[in-house]
Amino acid sequence: MSETSIHVPAIELEHVTFRYFEHGKHNVLEDACLKIPQGKITVIAGNSGCGKSTMAAVASGLYPENGGVLSSGTIRLFGHPVNELNPAARSRYLSMMFQNPDLQFCMDTLRKELRFCLENISVPREEMDSKLEYWAEKMEMTPFLDRKLYTLSGGEKQKAALACLFLLGSRAILMDEPFANIDEKWAKEIIQWIVRQNREQGLTVAAIDHRLDYWLTAADEVIVMGKGGVILDRGINRENFEDHRAVFDQEGLYYPGRYQPAVNIWEEREPALVLDQVSVEGLLEQASAVIPKGQITALLGPSGCGKTTLFHTLLGKKSYGGSMKADFGQGLREISGIRPKERFLHMGIVFQNPSNQFISQNVYQEVEESYRRWQPGLNEGERKELAEEQLKAYGLGRYRKYSPYMLSQGQQRRLAVLAALAGNQEILLLDEPTYGQDYRSAMAIMEELKEKVEKEGLTVLMATHDRPLAQAVSHVIYEIQEKKLVRISGQQPGKGENDGAEN
Repeated sequence: MSETSIHVPAIELEHVTFRYFEHGKHNVLEDACLKIPQGKITVIAGNSGCGKSTMAAVASGLYPENGGVLSSGTIRLFGHPVNELNPAARSRYLSMMFQNPDLQFCMDTLRKELRFCLENISVPREEMDSKLEYWAEKMEMTPFLDRKLYTLSGGEKQKAALACLFLLGSRAILMDEPFANIDEKWAKEIIQWIVRQNREQGLTVAAIDHRLDYWLTAADEVIVMGKGGVILDRGINRENFEDHRAVFDQEGLYYPGRYQPAVNIWEEREPALVLDQVSVEGLLEQASAVIPKGQITALLGPSGCGKTTLFHTLLGKKSYGGSMKADFGQGLREISGIRPKERFLHMGIVFQNPSNQFISQNVYQEVEESYRRWQPGLNEGERKELAEEQLKAYGLGRYRKYSPYMLSQGQQRRLAVLAALAGNQEILLLDEPTYGQDYRSAMAIMEELKEKVEKEGLTVLMATHDRPLAQAVSHVIYEIQEKKLVRISGQQPGKGENDGAEN
């Protein structure tokens, strides 16, 4: 059969069973079957840890070539068995974007990374500059071409990875949570570009995503995947979505309108953090805000606007102008004058990339070590009981002996939040705490936080691109606009939307 025949699936998994460990008993994919049609935009939804990312890695040929055990099944790209294609040949058919862009880059700058991509598909040297500059401009990444990749924000890295993906010119692209760290405006623009390429060039698109609201207007089909890679439902689109809503409820998945905005009555609270005319690295200029004690404050803003930088500054990792004060039980004091040990004793953080903060060899040890370090008054039995109880509550009990790095991105984030909560600090900074999470898992995290806020007076400052989530769980919302911090909800009765802001 000709590979150009539209009847040949672009991606096909036939009775695939895959596990990560040679002698392991847990198959991540169990007799999984999947067909992604050519020339269509297909979105795959499923709860965290059901095997979506593993399926993507198997479909692209990364597994079992680079790890794991494929005990049965066949994988084909446009009718060709993946194991018969070398990496260069595979890239002509399919390019994949990882959920964590840090794992995708081989070089230290975007220019070098784009060149490396072109070298791998044997593009003549004299054509490289024009091609890479075209895609950098298309993704508005030209100013970042020669910056070190590690200095980019999470959203900027995501856009850099997308530029590399599109540059390769494959017949199909497979994207794993492509908008995890990208703001809503950019996500919509990228989807519009994808739709144009699909309609004009016949590009096949498969996207794994929890944010169905971004895709419903563009997708030809939504597929719901269950545990082990089993297909629970497919043929879903914006016209018939209501007929399929039950499977989304059953699997705990997000769909537009599922988050309900919170109804918060203004309650005056003492400040946990006060920012007054703060300037940081050209990202914030004379920005002011008051973060109340014992409440959840959300921080919104476009990719690269300074949300993560602000967190690092609060932790004393970056210098600043103006005043930043924190109350660690002794009244408000300037952050720069508080010793690092005291800061970390009272203020914890969950990084945007959770794998950057793991320190132990397995999931259980990661949580138990947090209790050991931050709550020295607990004995061994108490630590063990708490760790086991929390792992079960977060759906991680069965993975207790796994390395944290073997978990899915969504599971890693749950583990990072759990380990941070074990620290028992009064202030918790959360950088995109729910990306890669299905609705049920995201709400489980937020309910645990809300309980600690209400019962223990925990103060939470949460950076997120998920505006519906922020509106559903936050008492106060700030947004970075034109390098200022503007309060857009949580104002006192009788005040305008921005009157409560300090700038």
